Amino acid sequence: MNELTFTITNLTCDACIKLSTMALRKLPGVMDVSVELSTGAARVASTEPISPSVITEVLKAKGYEATF
Repeated sequence: MNELTFTITNLTCDACIKLSTMALRKLPGVMDVSVELSTGAARVASTEPISPSVITEVLKAKGYEATF
């Protein structure tokens, strides 16, 4: 299992969590996603490695930024 941890900025409410989580879960091989609203801390667990640039692009399309 592969795991990436990062921070998502611009999260303001539970809907932000839902949108970002749903977008990340659509990536190939993703098994689990967790996002903390108060800190922006995020974790993606997957069966195969996922490039940070892929995560950045997926979140950017939803209006969020990821920092690794």
